[in-house]
Amino acid sequence: MNTLSQAAKAATDAITQAETEYDLIIIGGGITGAGIFHLAADQGAKVLLVEQNDFAWGTSSRSSKMVHGGLRYLATGQWRMTRDAAREREVMLAQLPGLVDLMPYMMLHKRGDFPSAALFQRVLAIYDRLAGSKHHRPLSMEKARTWLSELSFDGITGVSLFADGVTDDARLVLRALQDGVLAGGQALNYAKVTGFIEREENQDNNERVSGVRLALTNTLGSQTSDNTEYSVKAKCVINATGSWAGKLHELQGGGLRPLRGSHLVLPFERLPVSACLTFYHPQDGRPVYIYPWQGCSVIGTTDLDHDGELESEPGIAQQEVDYLLGLARHYFPKQQLEERDVVSCWSGIRPIYSASQPDKKGKDKELSKAPSKESREHIIWSKPGLVSVTGGKLTSYHLMAKDTIERVRQQLPNLFTDELKRAPFSQATQGYADEHLTGCFGYFAPHIAAMENPQMIGFSRCQWRELEWSLANESVVHLDDLLLRRTRLALLLGTEVSRYREAILSLCCQHLAWSKTKAEQEWQRFEQIMNTSYRLPSQQVNRECL
Repeated sequence: MNTLSQAAKAATDAITQAETEYDLIIIGGGITGAGIFHLAADQGAKVLLVEQNDFAWGTSSRSSKMVHGGLRYLATGQWRMTRDAAREREVMLAQLPGLVDLMPYMMLHKRGDFPSAALFQRVLAIYDRLAGSKHHRPLSMEKARTWLSELSFDGITGVSLFADGVTDDARLVLRALQDGVLAGGQALNYAKVTGFIEREENQDNNERVSGVRLALTNTLGSQTSDNTEYSVKAKCVINATGSWAGKLHELQGGGLRPLRGSHLVLPFERLPVSACLTFYHPQDGRPVYIYPWQGCSVIGTTDLDHDGELESEPGIAQQEVDYLLGLARHYFPKQQLEERDVVSCWSGIRPIYSASQPDKKGKDKELSKAPSKESREHIIWSKPGLVSVTGGKLTSYHLMAKDTIERVRQQLPNLFTDELKRAPFSQATQGYADEHLTGCFGYFAPHIAAMENPQMIGFSRCQWRELEWSLANESVVHLDDLLLRRTRLALLLGTEVSRYREAILSLCCQHLAWSKTKAEQEWQRFEQIMNTSYRLPSQQVNRECL
């Protein structure tokens, strides 16, 4: 059975030797591209996925980790979006226990809030009906006070209890990619599309995209790092690059509005919450969450226009830090939270379609909607040989994949002749019962369970044998691939991850054939990325000291 590392080597050999033409080439290794890849490979297509950085490098490792229908979209009349996402949540909970799990949610109501506690209970009843399940129930203030002993209940008049899903978003991407590889697909990270191959299609001189030009920087195995461009042919190319989608394929009638959402990670003992708490921020009335995640507590999210370069990893701004900590201090005053309590942070860029765009002189005209009011629906547009998709929600990635393949089928009716069915996730061998490993690794869970070193790393859920498996089998190229996406050790441990530096680098040298010099260079690279994108502005150190 092929692993991601084996698939990456096979893909590079095929590309450098110009051996093959693919049915589909998918550009983008986030959840949208991974979902399309999994579905297409399961349908029997000969498919290649390429990602210019690491798998899940962008938004798909920096989301709120929530698998939910989006209650707030009911208020804006987006019933279908809420219904579809809520039903997708139920399917993911059923298919991926241990990776997608049910988490209790509690909405706190103050006098004068809209919706009121009574009205919100009605909304929850509709939400459950749309999802085809029932997770909400009344919660008395007495029980709520017992559950949330550190919370200030000043002004709170009611609490509503319901449930939604939570996941490790980067690991969800890797599951979809790995199972796409098991179905026969090839996936390659650090492979940048530099342009399209186009040819005249007919006498009208219309051009059709017939492939891509690639620059490879993945240095695993026999893979090259000389940045030579390679031409790779395909019957159709799918552009699933999120915020970059408009750069590869112009979007008529509007464009993409990059919106930044940031989160803070704190130790559980400094912000003890055992459910996802939903608050209306006292500053602007936006819903903001505080929730448990992998042994820590997370505050998020912000929603701001992002003006930075998309090629660089985004980082949190001080105004976002003040905004998020301000919420926690308001509702948890006894904790006396300070910036030094923050373990790490992350910022992601949402690719949102908007009709409001800069004018021809390059100056931004006034945007008609606040960021939080923009639609989260996905959008698909195409031309001969090229289908582009962006937007949407993590929870609805399968629906985006299905809609995208349907658009491909309009151009290539003979490529997918059968009815599109949901691609199944691989399962561990019968009788194997470790839910965490099965959820995260599927078919390969028993292989990992048979390895040595089951000990947890620090207080994280990550076992040493999981880290070793990722190094050997999951196309790890850089240290940040391992510590930020294959595992979430850097987010969960913060600066404490340096306690395990020697042990981690020793394993990297063993499995990736790094020299000691290479290992030290990778640690310096990792520290620089952490410093600029995963630490607060007040916690960043002078780069010359790294």
